[in-house]
Amino acid sequence: MNILLLCDEYPPGKHGGIGTAVQTLARELVAAGHIVVVAGFYDYSYGGQCHFLDKGVQVYRFKRKLKIPFKKVEIVGKAINKLYMISGIWDLEIKNSLLKYHVFLEGLIKQYEIDLVERPDFNDYIRFCRKKRVLEKLSVPVVVKLHGSMTYFAEEAGKEIKPYIKETEYWYLKEAEAISSVSSYTAMKTAEYFRLDRPIEILYNGIEPQEETVYDKESGTVVFTGALSEKKGIFQLLKAWNIVVKKMPDVRLSVLGKGDIQKAASFLDGKAMETVTFMGHVTRDELFMKMKQTEVAVFPSYAECFALAPMEAMVNMAAVIYTTRASGPELITNGENGLLIDPDDVQGIADAIIRLLEDGSERKKIAINGKRRIEEAFLIQNIAQKNLDFYRKVIQKKNRNNYFN
Repeated sequence: MNILLLCDEYPPGKHGGIGTAVQTLARELVAAGHIVVVAGFYDYSYGGQCHFLDKGVQVYRFKRKLKIPFKKVEIVGKAINKLYMISGIWDLEIKNSLLKYHVFLEGLIKQYEIDLVERPDFNDYIRFCRKKRVLEKLSVPVVVKLHGSMTYFAEEAGKEIKPYIKETEYWYLKEAEAISSVSSYTAMKTAEYFRLDRPIEILYNGIEPQEETVYDKESGTVVFTGALSEKKGIFQLLKAWNIVVKKMPDVRLSVLGKGDIQKAASFLDGKAMETVTFMGHVTRDELFMKMKQTEVAVFPSYAECFALAPMEAMVNMAAVIYTTRASGPELITNGENGLLIDPDDVQGIADAIIRLLEDGSERKKIAINGKRRIEEAFLIQNIAQKNLDFYRKVIQKKNRNNYFN
């Protein structure tokens, strides 16, 4: 099968969970003998090569031409970016770029004889627009995978969403040949928020297998990986960490992820601050090495679709504390292969951390069961095959409809 995956954050470079999930799937599909092309709609400032090969995956970055002469994180860059937004310059540039991107994709479809296109429900460019701007329909079947749209996360947080954003995201869902989702929870809530009345296939994210490891961890170590944002629960974790350190002063917390470190650190008191290391964004290899060394991994998220972070910890035998919210219970059975906590319960988060650090027997049991859980249900080889089965169903249905029409 020849597959085109649309992804605007494919590694290397700035990326989140979608980029990692797409890369993991794409590489496995190539390893299984399929032709896989990844294309994305990028801001000019993203950097990196416009075309490269990643373990057999053909990766293309279509870069919009308009650029800001300063980084968006700098004061001048932020001011120019705001001016572009208010004046509608970004909106017009994106409108014109989407037309060129459509031509570019049709070229790839022809060149690689693409059978099917998959795109995510999240599209970063939408936030720079002032009205609905969409990529017109392509010449082959397009499926949408739910990783978490802007509408989804806004609704989950009880925040308002601009009508044009919801309208744009709904258009992509409505026009899709079929829809899949990385979790049952995300499928249910997306259907509710967009009033969808159509089947949604559940295709969980997958992860690469890791070598059998002896359970050998550094004593008193805890890790958090992810964006330093309220949504990921890092501020709640740091509040809880103040309580943990009062009872266990020799423990250490490593925080891996991008975001405002100064803001995050403001939630720590003096003694707790000495026990926390903010490592910023790290490579996946560095992340996995940290997981292999760490006893406990904590992810008190408020909103997720099907996060890779707890899976990465589990496959590396770190005992995981995860959220009761969203898809948390789809991954973890509380007390068996992890602990589930309410992110609003700061004392509960602290108690769970202390419980696993103090009880080595339970910690090891949960770590071993967590690794087994991943190996039985979420290894990428099996997940990739389920994606292929879904793709084939979509193509066969499309061919039948074309035959009878």
